[in-house]
Amino acid sequence: MKVLQFVHTYGEKNGISLHVKNLASAMPSGVRVQVIAGSGAGLPLFSSLRLPTLELWQALRSDFDVIHVHGYGNFYSFFGAAVSFLRGKPLVWTIHGYPRIGGARKLMYYVYRYLMAPFIFWRAARIISVSDDVVPLLRKETRKQILVLPNGVDLLLFKPKAGYRKARCACFVGRLDPDKGAERLLECGSMPLLFIGPDEGGERQRLEEKAERLGRKAEFAEVSYERMPREYEKCRYVVLPSKYEGFPLTLLESVAMGRPFISTDVGQVKEVMGKLGLAPERFLLRGNVGEKLSALEKQDLSGQMKKARARLKQYSWQSVTAKVAAIYRQVSP
Repeated sequence: MKVLQFVHTYGEKNGISLHVKNLASAMPSGVRVQVIAGSGAGLPLFSSLRLPTLELWQALRSDFDVIHVHGYGNFYSFFGAAVSFLRGKPLVWTIHGYPRIGGARKLMYYVYRYLMAPFIFWRAARIISVSDDVVPLLRKETRKQILVLPNGVDLLLFKPKAGYRKARCACFVGRLDPDKGAERLLECGSMPLLFIGPDEGGERQRLEEKAERLGRKAEFAEVSYERMPREYEKCRYVVLPSKYEGFPLTLLESVAMGRPFISTDVGQVKEVMGKLGLAPERFLLRGNVGEKLSALEKQDLSGQMKKARARLKQYSWQSVTAKVAAIYRQVSP
């Protein structure tokens, strides 16, 4: 079976890109994957809105049995559905989160929801969500069944060499995007700060300038996926103050590295923490970041993190890709 992954981002340091990378590399035998992806800058205010040009032509000429698109709110999902229609091939759509945006950007959201999304829903033979919390929102837009399949983690790659209490930094891991809330890490003044991830629209410079004004010691790093465990080793805590998420990969990676993961109550975070045996209220961020980390400093979480890591096998990429491959076989004529 030949599967075409048509996606707006690949080979970059973000959740969708890493999700597709791991799907492509961990597929069982008998499933061949080709990835056609966008690159470069998106539209102003919308880093993920890249227009497929040559990529669209490549997709139309490709040999595939199933086309798989990713993400709600980007042009590649819409044009991938168009390729599905023109080629008469089944479409699988994975939704990684649902946007909660305001201001001028909300106009583009309405364009997507009311003009583009209905066409993708119509074409989709299967709709996958990486988190349960998005399902009620999607049910307002389609009557089709929505399957929930979580993200995965590579437990051989993400393996700690030392406990979290040996590290010094409070860390943010992810795109430096205002919606991710990276700026809130600056609320912590008791530890060195480390921002790990790619810049988005000059956000790094803004964070550097604000850190200097506040007198915070802040470092920035952007490394390949394979070197991420080395960066996690520097983290005492991983903080994700995001406005919205589906199923953040950083949650699984942090726990795999034995690092306490502090997050706003978004997406599947609370539910997954419970499944991993972590008391959610201990780790959910409901106030000031600095105060939350100061409270956690009074506890030794090493034993809890070790037990939580042992439960991560249910989220291995091998388990996830086997289920996705089964979906491909179901929809393929």
